[in-house]
Amino acid sequence: MGIVLDATPDQRTRRSWPSARRFASGTTDFVRDLRFAILSLALGIGANTAIFSVVNALLLRPVPYADAGRLTILWNRSPGLGIAEDWFSTAQYFDIKGGHRGFEQLGLAIGATANLTGDGGPERVGVVRVSSSLLPMLGVTAARGRLFSAEDDAAGRAGTAVLTHGTWVRRYGENPRVVGRSITLNGQPFEVIGVLPASFSLPRDVLPLLYGGEVTEVFLPLPLSEAAPRTRTREDYNIIGKPRPGVSVAQAQAEMDTITARLRRDHPDVYPPNGGLTFSVVPLLEQAVGGVRPRLYVLMGAVAFVLLVACANVANLLLARALARRREFAVRAAFGAGRGRIARQALAESGLLALCGAALGVLLAYWSLRWIQAFGPKTIPRLAEVDIDWRVLAFTLAVALASGVVFGLAPALRLSRGNLANSLKEASRGATGAAFRHGHQALAVATVGTYGVMAYMVGQGSREIGIRIALGASRGRIVGLVLGQGAVLAGAGIGLGVGFAFVVSRFLASLLFGVSARDPLTFASIAALLLAVSLLAGYVPARRAARVAPVVSLRYE
Repeated sequence: MGIVLDATPDQRTRRSWPSARRFASGTTDFVRDLRFAILSLALGIGANTAIFSVVNALLLRPVPYADAGRLTILWNRSPGLGIAEDWFSTAQYFDIKGGHRGFEQLGLAIGATANLTGDGGPERVGVVRVSSSLLPMLGVTAARGRLFSAEDDAAGRAGTAVLTHGTWVRRYGENPRVVGRSITLNGQPFEVIGVLPASFSLPRDVLPLLYGGEVTEVFLPLPLSEAAPRTRTREDYNIIGKPRPGVSVAQAQAEMDTITARLRRDHPDVYPPNGGLTFSVVPLLEQAVGGVRPRLYVLMGAVAFVLLVACANVANLLLARALARRREFAVRAAFGAGRGRIARQALAESGLLALCGAALGVLLAYWSLRWIQAFGPKTIPRLAEVDIDWRVLAFTLAVALASGVVFGLAPALRLSRGNLANSLKEASRGATGAAFRHGHQALAVATVGTYGVMAYMVGQGSREIGIRIALGASRGRIVGLVLGQGAVLAGAGIGLGVGFAFVVSRFLASLLFGVSARDPLTFASIAALLLAVSLLAGYVPARRAARVAPVVSLRYE
């Protein structure tokens, strides 16, 4: 007596296995009971993850160059002549190089295509001629050999070439001896002096060349003749600039405006006064994303609403589930569980539900991104760089936790404020109709949640439906009753959605071309489609309700 025997390790191990099995079984039952809610959340979180992956790659990540925040691209504009973006002549390049004190470096480039022969069959490749300053300005170093030097820019020198890593692998099989060998472009020999690293690319989204191929295979030097400073007629060149430290884009633009004002004054025959010649300084990151930024923001807002709708549907489902579990929570309260503990349990279940949805959502986002990269619009810049990295996973986790709080708050508040003693009395009398009759008072309604909500409502009201059938209600009337409730849900949601879309459409009009933002036929068609899909989603639960056996309900009562 009075002796406390400690459990042996084997006993503790045997004792822990049932707990682990109970936890696994409870988790499995929880996921199975709420699988449709998990799927709804996965669709909402997956859509947000996929779109945020694009936003992360295009807007949050810097372009993969050294001092990317300081790099700019220049554009030749003449708004009076209707020229919004034009390239430069060599004379304009020398005007900027000699007259602008705000740039630390300037680089010149022009695209072309050429026939590459030797070491394999002939092929047409994209070629970019660059000044020797351009590649080092981007922070590039050669993976093999060297890059261009100032001597390579001199006119009359023997031709040299730098291969991209992709060309070196594809055509030359990663042969290190290719450096120092000669290749033939358009019948002229060029000595290969270097190979670029695999991480480097200069896509047309970043450097919009007037000529050249979609993919750059070979870089060549850009020797300029003695007449280049006086040649103003051929405007085919791109200019990239890097302002000095401390010089802002606005300051660089102000000095550029001084240069163009002088050019308009000194060369009125080339730059007419009504043309409004302007050399614009544009940050390279802004050039890379182009006009995609506002569209991405709109898409991000749209998928955020999708997630909000999913949260509303899941909150509605959990609220109905909490009402059905009033007896369980009342018993726990009777055994000493406080309201706060019960509310925390509801929030914990919501968090687990959100994490399950997030895990499935990441998989859906990954598959969606692969599909977008394969079949998506080519107008999205740098689409191949979009992936799921740590920023995207952190965003997904934050969205999942926030979603868990959002859709778990209503059930938790309901349980913490409700009268659990009365719930125990009502549950003991078998009152099951309230959840069925009032389940249609949803927080928000959307087609994606109709099936789950209706199926759960039918399950909770199956006994009441059985009694109705026993008292003479036809199966057709039961189907009509359930579909009618689904139609009320869908109609309310469609009405609110159409009204909101009508208000928001005025802000989206600027992003549309050749399409009316308030087309009545579009609004009516979408509303009819959503109503039809919602009724179709509710038909399966309605048929299930009509097959309830009356004898089961009578035996229960």
